[in-house]
Amino acid sequence: MRRSKGNQGFTLIELMIVIAIIAIIAAIAIPGLLSSQRASNERNASASLKTLASAEADFRGNDREGNKVQDFWVMDLAQLYGMDPIGSTEPIKLIEVSVAGADATTPSTPGALATAGSCVLIGNYCTQSAKAGYWYRTLTLDENGAAYGVQSTCVAPNIPTNAATATSWNTSKFGFMAFPDTRSAGRNIFIINEGNTIFKRGVNQLYAPAKGATGVPANTEPVAAQLVGASASLQFPTDA
Repeated sequence: MRRSKGNQGFTLIELMIVIAIIAIIAAIAIPGLLSSQRASNERNASASLKTLASAEADFRGNDREGNKVQDFWVMDLAQLYGMDPIGSTEPIKLIEVSVAGADATTPSTPGALATAGSCVLIGNYCTQSAKAGYWYRTLTLDENGAAYGVQSTCVAPNIPTNAATATSWNTSKFGFMAFPDTRSAGRNIFIINEGNTIFKRGVNQLYAPAKGATGVPANTEPVAAQLVGASASLQFPTDA
């Protein structure tokens, strides 16, 4: 039926056609946008791990903590930003504050640390949150299954002056991991060590890191059952 000149609105059929077209475009475009965002997050995580490796080389080569030993820092990675060298109150700041703030092991408020070796709290200098959808933490075991370092208690903030933290350093090795906040934020876990080569491991459909009340991972990492492959996620991969 022809519409009169005084009634130029859309008919119900025309509106339905427009809505259907919009729905089709959204169905095509949204998955592509989400995939693009995940890819961007993963590139960002890889770049941040390279930054951490460069920071470790600087830390060891230039004796940044001032202990007169060439060694790598192998506990909570946030200290590559917040650590005070011996005789100084100025943090070394070898990494971006956003990477330090995405450390999943150092708390933002006082309390005992399960695997980290310091009391310099993230909350002193930034808000603890994922960086571009990814969290970061140090690995605990090298490719041979040997511990990089062992420190189970919270010790003095000026780390280098405290002899109790001797196992917070390793003279030849280190390892870091970046893992996605959710499966929608990324589909891969990335790891790097002193060889400066990035490796990746896929996460499966059940991927869901355990988190505390604040949304920060509960001082843990994705369990092996959530990964593609059986080896523990906190161990640097063996040749096999």
